[in-house]
Amino acid sequence: MHTPVQPGIPRFLQDGVFYQEHHPDPAFGEQIYCLWQLRSTCTLPSDCHYLVVPDACIDLVFDLSGQAEQGVLVMSPGLQALDLNLGRQFDYCGIRLYPGVWRGSQHIIAQSQTFCSLGGVDTPAFTRQLSACSEADQQQLLQHFVRELTMHGTINEAAWMPQLLAQADRLTCVDDLVSVSGYSRRQLQRLFPEKTGFSAHDFLKILRFHQALATQRIDAYTDQSHYIREFKRITGITPVAFRRQYR
Repeated sequence: MHTPVQPGIPRFLQDGVFYQEHHPDPAFGEQIYCLWQLRSTCTLPSDCHYLVVPDACIDLVFDLSGQAEQGVLVMSPGLQALDLNLGRQFDYCGIRLYPGVWRGSQHIIAQSQTFCSLGGVDTPAFTRQLSACSEADQQQLLQHFVRELTMHGTINEAAWMPQLLAQADRLTCVDDLVSVSGYSRRQLQRLFPEKTGFSAHDFLKILRFHQALATQRIDAYTDQSHYIREFKRITGITPVAFRRQYR
């Protein structure tokens, strides 16, 4: 199963940073991987550089700090991790959508966009509403927002190719994608960028990367050197350095 983890909090700041994921209600289980919260619990001794690793998901990010009148940030890194300077105090919540749920994903990958209106919703006003709520109420509001986006046609009702996500730990090459999907190689080459924003080959790289992050196993790679090379290409550092720096 595709488990898009985000272990990008610097270890030396971990006591001052809170991050938590929540499972959505079953009705949203084919759209939302998780609802999440990320906030500082005190004024940090230095800026928090949060590393967002590629996961092929689309995140809808709400800044609850009230420091600026902002809408919703829709974002996803490309094939390289994204270093975000969050400063010394911050408060965010968000929605992580499965690959293919956001329509027109190719326009979001590695080129984040902020929307002040989305699906007919005034997103700065919605952000203020989130800021005034309890955590439980925030989760219900975020799911209601997803329902509004679905009804408006901004997002799809389910992930694209859920069978691929369900068998992510068994996919080692594009031929495996062809076999599981039932599409021809040519069809996949056309559909993957359209539906997910990534080529089939690049999507497979992301699945392999997260499999290694989640299990600490490198079965999907040719050998240790292949694993280290790909890991460094994505994060900019070796797996050992990554585990030392981030949690």
